[in-house]
Amino acid sequence: MVFVGVHGEWGRIDVTQADLGCGQDREGIYKTKPPAPLTCYECAWRLHLVHKTHGAYDLWFLRHANNAPHCEARLAGEGTAHHLLKLDLAQHARAAGWSAEYEVAAPDGSWRADVMATSPDGGRRVALEAQMAAISITDIEARTDRYRAADVEVCWFTDRKTAPWLDNVPSVQIARSDDDGHVQVTAGAARFESKWSENHADCGLRECEDCGAGVDGPLPCGGHGQWLPVDAFPLERFVAAIGANTTRPHRLRTGLHTKGNQRWITHRHFELEEEQLQAHARRYRIVERLAAVQQRQREARQAAEQEHLAAIEALLQRPKALVKPVVEFVFQQTGASPNVARDGCPEFAMGVPVYVRGKPYAVICPVASRVPALRRRLAPLVLFAASERERSRIAAQAAPGQRVEVLAVELPSTLPPAVPPQRAQGSLTIKQAVNRMLGLDRM
Repeated sequence: MVFVGVHGEWGRIDVTQADLGCGQDREGIYKTKPPAPLTCYECAWRLHLVHKTHGAYDLWFLRHANNAPHCEARLAGEGTAHHLLKLDLAQHARAAGWSAEYEVAAPDGSWRADVMATSPDGGRRVALEAQMAAISITDIEARTDRYRAADVEVCWFTDRKTAPWLDNVPSVQIARSDDDGHVQVTAGAARFESKWSENHADCGLRECEDCGAGVDGPLPCGGHGQWLPVDAFPLERFVAAIGANTTRPHRLRTGLHTKGNQRWITHRHFELEEEQLQAHARRYRIVERLAAVQQRQREARQAAEQEHLAAIEALLQRPKALVKPVVEFVFQQTGASPNVARDGCPEFAMGVPVYVRGKPYAVICPVASRVPALRRRLAPLVLFAASERERSRIAAQAAPGQRVEVLAVELPSTLPPAVPPQRAQGSLTIKQAVNRMLGLDRM
């Protein structure tokens, strides 16, 4: 069952057209005696014209005479469903103002189109392929590439319930109604449904990384739209849209993350997707900038905490550095071995008390700002400082004439380490150090 043959005098004929595509009449080749000189363009075997009705279809086609050899044209044309779909595709292309020819082959034989539709100005050619048989993804992609190399657009049509290649090449799924025989496009086309936050300037959806999770502050909406399938619609409308160039195959860029994401879409839905992609890109750039600023802020806070910890650690280490020289100093002054408390305490202005024979004798490094409140209590005691600067601060707050001694020792650096040191078991946290300095750990 084929549509195209070769007449010995008229040349190529298309029996689906009343004038055979060459200005002649079917009666000139239908049941004539002797038989009309019709042969197959592929195998050159004799053909004869057949007329049948199939539902609403008035079918004219060519059939090979008996004992025909193996013929690609005959094999390609087998099957009523395939035959009817090719008729529909050609009819709809012609209704849209295009010319349509059956079984058009490449000069080098690399492809053969079921229906080749050509625009009125000849600028576009679209191969309309009725693919009713099973075919692998690799094979159909290779055939599509050969069309593309020849500057021929292509759309594959199938009525198969499962076609793994459907979303990998420009294609649609069709279904023929049992009632009236009309064909509908049931899959392969998509529409983009936009969705935006109510306030575009501040998107509240932060459930995923793409929406800016982990970044503080308002973020513009990047769009939450998605691609959705199109409800079934008539095949003639789809073919007309291809001819009018109002629908084009497009690999979806939003909402799908698999290879098979090619759909037929309109320009309007392409613009809606593009709008969301641009908004998402703007949002991503803002997220990057905010993340960088907030990272710098975190690093600055961390550095300040390190510096604060180092300063506290230095304050805690200074009295410890003075313990040995203070013990020696007090022993020389009193002839008795003193006892030094472990830590500073509030009743001695956060300084470390030194006892001789059970009684307070001195205080190591009291906090100058706490001395005035304890001036009477501290007045009889010797106050020790680790530097002249510290001695001056303490003396300015102490009782008039109170003895403040400076013992020169090598003090630890107050600069914070470049990398936060790992806290050994039993060492002080920042909170514990501050509490100890303020005496809160004794309350």
